[in-house]
Amino acid sequence: MQSGENRPKGHSPRVTVLGAALVAAGLSLGSLALPAAADYTDGVIAANKISLETAIRIWRKSAWQEDDFLSEIKLGDIYGDERGDNRFGDPVEAYVWYYLASVSTRIEDHIGDPNARRVISNDFHRALNEQQKLMLLMNADQREQARNRIVYILSCRGADGYIRLGQIHSTLLTQDEGWRQGGDYGEAPNDSPMTYGGLSGVWHSQRDFRDRALHEYDTGDAANARRMMGISNSSVVVPSDGEALVYFHIADNMGHPLAREYLRSLDASVRAAKWLGPRISQEAQEKAKYWFPPYEFYPMGDAASGVPHTDECTMGIDRQRALSVVDAAVPFHDVQQALWFLGLTSVPSSRWGNGPGQIEFKAIARFQATLGDAPNGHLEPLQVVRLIQTAAIRGDASSQNTLGVMYAKGIGVPLNYVRAAYWFSKSGDQRYAAALYHLGVLYKKGPDGIRQDLSKANDYFTASAIAGFRPTMNQLSELLDNADAGPHREGHH
Repeated sequence: MQSGENRPKGHSPRVTVLGAALVAAGLSLGSLALPAAADYTDGVIAANKISLETAIRIWRKSAWQEDDFLSEIKLGDIYGDERGDNRFGDPVEAYVWYYLASVSTRIEDHIGDPNARRVISNDFHRALNEQQKLMLLMNADQREQARNRIVYILSCRGADGYIRLGQIHSTLLTQDEGWRQGGDYGEAPNDSPMTYGGLSGVWHSQRDFRDRALHEYDTGDAANARRMMGISNSSVVVPSDGEALVYFHIADNMGHPLAREYLRSLDASVRAAKWLGPRISQEAQEKAKYWFPPYEFYPMGDAASGVPHTDECTMGIDRQRALSVVDAAVPFHDVQQALWFLGLTSVPSSRWGNGPGQIEFKAIARFQATLGDAPNGHLEPLQVVRLIQTAAIRGDASSQNTLGVMYAKGIGVPLNYVRAAYWFSKSGDQRYAAALYHLGVLYKKGPDGIRQDLSKANDYFTASAIAGFRPTMNQLSELLDNADAGPHREGHH
C-alpha cells in the first residue's frame, strides 16, 4: 500500500435510514419529520407506507443499537416465518433475534407494569419457544453461526454489550453474593443498606421471572427432544466462566464502572477453583487485550429476497479515526484488485489506470448494491474497508495482505497486530510474497501481542525472497521500527 490520492472520495454524509427510503420512494424529506433514532413504530410506519424491506432495516437498527425488545421480537418473527412464500426466511437470523429478545435488558422496562405485562410475557414466551424449536431444526454449523452473530451484535454495543456478554456466559453470577454475605460488596451497601436491600429485592424478582420462564425448557419434552437429537445445551451460548472473564476484562479496559465489580466477584471464584483456575484467570486477562469479534462484518445472509442482513454497528472514536485516513492511505489499485477478484469487473491488471473510470464506477455501484447502500459509484471510507474485507474473506491473497497492513497501521480498522498477523498468515499460506515479508517484520519487531521470534522472522524473510519479494522502502517495516518490542522470552534471541 503506497498512496491513495487517486481513490474517489466519499460524498455527503448519509441521511437516516427512513430518509433514504423516502427518497427512494419518491417522497420529499421535508414531508415527514424524521426521528433522531428509529424505534419500533417507525418500522411499522415504513412497512405500511414504503416497503417491508425498509421496515426491516429500521427494526434492525433499533434492535441492534437500542436493544429494543419489540423490534427484536419482530425480526425473529419475520426471519422465522416458515410459510413457503416468506422471502426473508433465515432460521439462523431468526434464532439470533429471538435469543437477543430473551436476554434483552429492556424487558424490565415493562414487566412491572400490569398493563404491558401480558404482551411482554406472551412475546417473551414465544421467543423462548421458538429458540427451542430452532435449536432442533438447525445443524451444528448453523448453531455456531447463530452464536457468532449474537457475540458480534453484543460486541457492537460497546462496553455495555461486553458486560452483557459476560453475564450470559457466566455460571457463577447467579446468586446475590453481596447481599448473602452481609453487604460485603464494596462501599455502597454500608452507605445505604435500605437502598441496596431494595435493589436486591428487584434482582430476586427479575431472576425469579427468568428462572420460572426457562424451567419449562430445561426439563420435560424440550429437554428430551434435545437429548434425542444429541444437543447437550438449551442455547447456542454455552456458559463458560473463562469466556465471561474475557468480556468483563474488555469492558473494564474500556472504562466501564461496573466491570471491576463483576471481575472482583467472578475472578475470585475462578481462581479458587482447583486445578487450572489461576491459569484460566490469567489467560482471560491476556486474551481480552487482543480479542476480536467472530466476523470482520456481519454476514449478509442468502435469503430468497436478496435483501442483505445489514450491519448496524455504531462507530466508536477509534474506528472513526481509522476511517478518516482511508482516502489518503488505501491506493486505488487495491480497490481495483478487490473488485476484479469479486468478479465485479473483468478489466485485467495490465489495463488498470491510476484512477476510477466508467468501468470502475459501474463495478463499485454493483458492490454498493450488495450492501444495501445507494449505488452511486463513489466509495465511502467504510465501503472501501468492506470491499477489501469481502475479497479477503473470500480468499484473495492480495486483499488479505492489504487487510493485514490496514490492521498493522490502523487504517479503516482498529490497530491490532494480532489480527494483522492473522491476515498476513492467510495470505502467506497462498505464498503471497509481500505477506511473508510482513510476517517476518512482525516477528522481528515483536509489537504488542506478537511474541518476538528472530528465527521465525528469518524463515519468513527467506520465504518471501524465494517467492520473489524485493523490499525497498517498506512502510510496515518503517512503522514497526517505532513499535515497542515484546518482552524477551527464553528461547527467543
